[in-house]
Amino acid sequence: MIEASSLTKMYGDVTALSDVSFTCREGEIFGIIGHNGAGKTTLLKILSGLILPTSGSLVIGGRDLIEDPMQVRSQIGYLPEESRLYETMLVPDYLRFFGEIYGLDKVTIQARADLLLAQLSLQPEGKQIGNLSKGMKRKVAIARSLIHDPSIL
Repeated sequence: MIEASSLTKMYGDVTALSDVSFTCREGEIFGIIGHNGAGKTTLLKILSGLILPTSGSLVIGGRDLIEDPMQVRSQIGYLPEESRLYETMLVPDYLRFFGEIYGLDKVTIQARADLLLAQLSLQPEGKQIGNLSKGMKRKVAIARSLIHDPSIL
């Protein structure tokens, strides 16, 4: 499902990621470990489509990241360690907004949002995101990452 070949990312003369290759098949769990500065975050940003590699190739679900970045992004649910939220929005509006970004129709968005709110025991009760506890905000970020029902997490 994920085929990375010789992924490299340069920032000027600085090599952030050097010649990384791996395959991850459907149903597998793949871990990324390394010391500080090893390129873990850079690799995750490439895998999620947030940045493009300087060289190498990445095919996810049969789609090439360079040739079809939007299709690749639509298959991925990515939750970074720190996740900025739109603090003045209500949770249902926030999930609807991201569902629309992913091109979902209103019925699907509502069904997915209702399911995720129930599964995550997320009951925002009309509060703005900025007024939620840290744990509840994290649940909102998780729901946002799953709203489009990605095949890869």
